[in-house]
Order: sequence, then C-alpha cells, then structure tokens
Amino acid sequence: MTPTARPSGRWITTTEAAQRLGVKRATLYAYVSRGVLRSERRPGQQESLFDRAQIDALASSTRAAGGARPVLRFRSVASAVSSQVDGDLLYRSTPLADVVALGSFDEAAELVLGSLGAQPVPQVPASPAIDLGALPLERRMPVAVQLLAAADPFASDTDPDRVCRSARSTLRSAVALVAGRPTPPAASADVASLALEALGGSSTTAADVAVLRVLLVALLDHGLTASTVAARVAASTRAGLHDCLSAAYAAMAGPLHGAAPVAAHALLVEGADPVALVARSLRLHGAVPGFGHFLYPDGDPRADVVLEALWRRRGTIRLRRRVEAVAAVVAERTGTLPNIDLASAAVLHALRLPAESGEVVFQMARSVGVAAHVVEEYAEEPLRWRGRDPQG
Repeated sequence: MTPTARPSGRWITTTEAAQRLGVKRATLYAYVSRGVLRSERRPGQQESLFDRAQIDALASSTRAAGGARPVLRFRSVASAVSSQVDGDLLYRSTPLADVVALGSFDEAAELVLGSLGAQPVPQVPASPAIDLGALPLERRMPVAVQLLAAADPFASDTDPDRVCRSARSTLRSAVALVAGRPTPPAASADVASLALEALGGSSTTAADVAVLRVLLVALLDHGLTASTVAARVAASTRAGLHDCLSAAYAAMAGPLHGAAPVAAHALLVEGADPVALVARSLRLHGAVPGFGHFLYPDGDPRADVVLEALWRRRGTIRLRRRVEAVAAVVAERTGTLPNIDLASAAVLHALRLPAESGEVVFQMARSVGVAAHVVEEYAEEPLRWRGRDPQG
C-alpha cells in the first residue's frame, strides 16, 4: 500500500497550506487573488502548490491577513500521519478498519511511517544486561528506550530515512527488553507476541495475540495529541528519536492521556455493581473514564474495531455483558459512548493483564506514530515551537 505522493522541499499542497493556516481553501485562494500569497501549478499535481516558508510566516503573524483573528501562540501545525474524517480514523488516508485488516503490525507500522518505513529493519546493538523487572511495569518502556540509546552510537541521528528505518527495530528491541530478553530479537519477531510476553500474559495463544495486535494497531497514532506534540517539540531542537520518544512517554504518563485505561479498568471488575462504579467515577472525576470523546460524539471508531475483535474471541461472553451493563448506565447518566480507553481495559481483562498494562500498551503502539511525527518535524524549521506573547 503506497502513501499518496507529496511535493518535497519548500512546496506544500493547497490542503496542507490551508491546514497550517487553519483556514478554508476558499480563504487561501482569496489570499492569492489579493497578492498576500502566491501559488504555482505543476504538471501531474492535482492541487496548487504554496511556498512553505511563506505559509509559515503568515501562520506566525499576529493576525491573519484581512481579518481580526486570534493570535496564534504557535505556528499552525499540520500532519499527514493520521486524521479524523466523518467520525472515522484514517492513517495516511487509509481507514482504520482497512489497516487492521492488513493482519500484520509491521505492515500497519510501515503505513503510518510512510514510504520510508518500508525499508529493511536494521539490527539494533545489544543493550546492557539490566533487569527491568524490579521497575514498575509502566516505567520499563521509557528505561528500555534509553538503554538502547546508550548502546547506539547513532542514537542522535536525525536523518529521516535512517530514523524511519530504525523506528520499528527500536520498538521491537525495547519491547523485548521489557520482556526480559537482552538480545535484540530477529527482524521477523512479532511485536504483538513480544508485547504480550512483556506484559506478563499467562497465555500467548494465537487468539490472544490477535486481539492485542488489533489494539496496538488502533493505538498507533491519533494526530497532534499531547504526547506527539511533546515529541515534536523535542524534535524541533533536533533531539534524536530515543529522546523524542522519552518526551512522549512523559506526556503519556498523565491520567488523562496514556494512563487513561488504568482508571477505565476498574469499571469492569467482575461482580461489581455497575451503578455504584459509575456513580463513584462521576463523584471522583466528574466524568466516567473510558467514555466520550470530543472528536467522536457518535462513537469512537477505535473502540468499535477493538471490541468487535475482542468479542470474536472465545470466552468473552461474561466480559461483554459487563461492558454492556456499564455502557448502559453511562449512556443513561451522561449520554456518552465507549471510547478506546474502555476497549483497552476490556482487552486487558480478557487477557488477565494488570491495569497498568494499559499505559504500557499505549506506549508500545504510539511509539510508531511518535516516530512518524518526529520525522515530519525534522522537515520543519528548527525551534519553531516557541510561545508568542500576544502583545509582542
């Protein structure tokens, strides 16, 4: 599956220019007609092309041309890694359901990383033999990535081609370290199998691995979230991939982001009263973890894909009833629907994994999307993530 070709260098498409400025395409053409911007048409390109530097300069200005718009505290940022369109999540313009249907985590990772991600996976140097088992489970991935950085003399390399080529091998090796394997795994090693082993799963059947693989693919990327923005800020300083990943993991640790499935996990405890659990969540959090998402008022497509895969697994009837019972109470009280955090929690219960595994699964999966965002940021002007004083 080949990503759509994009112009390279200083030129960007009409769609990306409009995204960077936060305006409609018609507004962009109005700027051209008034001489504020200039565009070019080239053979083989369906859209007009705009000068990236000119667009960024306009995005950074105090007010957009011809209108009293609010100050942009940062330059407008656009990403081609993923998008939300009509209630669906797309990776590189490919619907999530189609990416899941690929059946391979590596193929999904290649798609998210773009054409550069399809290059052969290089071997990662062996890391120091340090037992991560004494650390809390959710702290092991960040430490594993830093151990790999310490063993890699090229960890600070910012060449996009090499970063993309090493992203998947870095993830695979980090997951293996968490699983207690200091020797780098083979390039063909299945990430979902390694992940289940790293999480301490008591069962590694093909059905369990398949369900976890769907969850990992559903979590690969979700646009400019807190963690990807943190990574992009680090990348703008030209930090290497490992350090950018560490910045992302720090943001993921928050209970409102990567650690959100941990709170949702408590809602699905067998034998507990759904009404009491929901009431307690509303009292403690003002909302119910695992429900509602401002981007998906009609339901999170990631939750739908993951739960559909989970219900196909044998032995999940009682769990499904618990999920449906909690969802019915939440729908009555708040009108919100399950999101990916509840789906993650359901998978953890099915695989008999501890609650903190939710954050670790998020770290593992989102590492791929973070790498794709880091590569995008390397193509931008360095140090562009600087706050602007509204009065300045």
